[in-house]
Amino acid sequence: MFMSTDEVDRLIKEDVPYIDLTSRSLGIHGQAGKIVYFTREDAVVCGTEEVEMIFKRLGIRTEELVPSGTFVRQGGELISGTGKGCDINMAWKVGQNILDHCSGIATKTRDMVRAAKAANPNIAILTTRKGFPGTKSLAIKAIMAGGATPHRLGLSETVLIFKQHIDYIGGFEALLAKVPELRVECCEKKILVEASAYGEAKLLCEAGVDGIQFDKVPAQVLRDMIPRLREQFPNAVFLAAGGINEANAAEYAGTKVHGIVTTSLYNAEPIDVGVRINPL
Repeated sequence: MFMSTDEVDRLIKEDVPYIDLTSRSLGIHGQAGKIVYFTREDAVVCGTEEVEMIFKRLGIRTEELVPSGTFVRQGGELISGTGKGCDINMAWKVGQNILDHCSGIATKTRDMVRAAKAANPNIAILTTRKGFPGTKSLAIKAIMAGGATPHRLGLSETVLIFKQHIDYIGGFEALLAKVPELRVECCEKKILVEASAYGEAKLLCEAGVDGIQFDKVPAQVLRDMIPRLREQFPNAVFLAAGGINEANAAEYAGTKVHGIVTTSLYNAEPIDVGVRINPL
């Protein structure tokens, strides 16, 4: 995941707007030291590369680093570095916050991916655009470290038509009439439409859309619809969305949809990452 120097500086400046007053007041700002981040629980680590960028920006030399996506047992070290006391203490909480939250998302993602793939090895776990503003780069990296894929990264990627769009253009019949024009204008893009019933999905697929996203449709209903739709439209993509999390992911995966769209992974509890700082 690419992160610019400006983004790294912004992360540091949020916590250190000017100086580390505590380190300077204690007289430890110039003393050499070592910082070690470790996990207090089993986790899929994520964010170590970004912490290394923070180290580098602050003049800290990285010694050991566990790559994002690696499963680490309780007590395992994630990243360590050496530098001046003032620099180490400025990096401390910024790095810890990244590792806490990103590793939490990555770990929760891995659990959901495993649960879903146990029911359907060919299922994809996809995440929405409904993350906390300002955290997109780190959140996307975290879900990918856990084995998921972003549903779409922004409005420019694909055509995804919701009920709000349909109401805006005059209703469902107006959309069906519009599909051929969309196929010409967006010939290189996928066209997906949100639907909630078999009849709607069938008509949309017949009109030429590439896929259907079923929103808040119960798994037991999808279990009846999806096999029929896949038989009739073998080239179409069928997704399930709305209220899906690690508790019911396996149930939805068993419906034979191609992918599960979820926001729940962004709400993961942070992993308990500890920090050791010692003078050298």
